[in-house]
Amino acid sequence: MASGLSDTKPKYHWDLYALFVAPQEVFFGHETQVNLSLIERAELPDGTERIYLSPTKRRGVERRALLYAPVHKNGESKFLTDLLDCGIPGTCGKEECPICRVYGALITDSKGGKERTTFIGRLTHGGGVGVPALGPSEKQRAMHPSDLRRGGEQEPQPFKREYGAPGLVFPVYNHVLAASEEEFLAIAYAFLESLPRLGAGNPKGLALLEDADGPYLVLDRYLSPMGKRVVVDPLARDGEREDPSRHLERVKREFRALSAEFPHDHPRFTRWHGEAALQKLQAMADAFVASLERYWG
Repeated sequence: MASGLSDTKPKYHWDLYALFVAPQEVFFGHETQVNLSLIERAELPDGTERIYLSPTKRRGVERRALLYAPVHKNGESKFLTDLLDCGIPGTCGKEECPICRVYGALITDSKGGKERTTFIGRLTHGGGVGVPALGPSEKQRAMHPSDLRRGGEQEPQPFKREYGAPGLVFPVYNHVLAASEEEFLAIAYAFLESLPRLGAGNPKGLALLEDADGPYLVLDRYLSPMGKRVVVDPLARDGEREDPSRHLERVKREFRALSAEFPHDHPRFTRWHGEAALQKLQAMADAFVASLERYWG
């Protein structure tokens, strides 16, 4: 088969939209200058720069959350990566692998009994531009030298690092092309499990932004792309450029307004938002955990 997959279960397109919030200072390593303690930035059309949670970083943390999912059976516990012989970048390329099926896999030779295999990844990530328009803050830290450090110096070594401020919000998106509900279970698990592990160094971790109306979260399952896509504009309006709080409130209002604009009774489009979306994702993540024993033995 051209796709490499023989699954005939009903398939849908899936979209996840969310606002992540930093409950404490966060650090995302610069895409090229990783040893300089600079935080990653994105340049916007108005010439400003924003702290940036790149889709590539989220994808890596999600995949690692799946690889190290614990599998319990008969009083023993193993990692899913060991049961499947799958890793990063050494993907297994097995059709039964819930990770390779949606994140993609590439086996370029037949060494070790593995046939040449290509699974085109059907999960893509987007968003991550921080709002409001706050730049990074620089703080000095102290690091104890390694035991392998030459010389007898044992005093902590000062260094500086850029951080994103607590309260920064990151609009993010996950899009899945033609996946069965069973395949999406792994994506739901990875999305939720990766949240407390996003970032580099310490502290790390993000959370879903919530208010009295529930989390800023939308899950779409559909055959026909309908309704408003919940993609918010990270640019500050001219009148809001000096007021970060107004900028953030505008993004939150925009997210809620877009979430409400969809066909409610269409047979080929279903949307969950707020608390209903979170409950749906949690139920699917739990179903994924319940299914893990199938990969043992």
